[in-house]
Amino acid sequence: MSEEQAQTRRSFLSLLSGLGASLVGVVLGIPGIRYLTDPLMRTSEEKGRWVTIGELTSLPKTHPLEVPVVGEQVDAWTRSPEVRLGTAWVRRQQDGTVKAWNAECPHLGCKVGYDRKARQFECPCHESSFSTEGERLGGPAPRSLDPLQTRVNDGLVEIRFVRFRAQIPERQEVG
Repeated sequence: MSEEQAQTRRSFLSLLSGLGASLVGVVLGIPGIRYLTDPLMRTSEEKGRWVTIGELTSLPKTHPLEVPVVGEQVDAWTRSPEVRLGTAWVRRQQDGTVKAWNAECPHLGCKVGYDRKARQFECPCHESSFSTEGERLGGPAPRSLDPLQTRVNDGLVEIRFVRFRAQIPERQEVG
């Protein structure tokens, strides 16, 4: 074999091994790229999550019930199961439908309580008050309590839990 043929053969083998290494790098890199870009690729519909809070028959018709909202917390790349996401007030209507509100006051995010005697929701921080339908009655809160979507599947009540931005008159979901 001549020196020129050996050089051509070496160049071809170098090129072939370089292409093979590049292919291996690309194949191994695809999962890494997906991992790094996953938080950016999530859609806005993933903001709220449907969480089962209990059986329909366990909800009273006479007053709202405070329920902890427990579910999976997703924070960029970290997933934590069974984390307390917040609190909601839930009430079963006379017609069997369910209403729910986020328990955070729209003023500064304090936890709203329910006064059974006065039959209204009250914020202990700055004395905002709300009707049993979540409507603002008084105080510095810029809007009514934030309603949450509800549904009943096989006798289990589910709510779509989302948080809303405080201190503004219009409702804006927080990511």
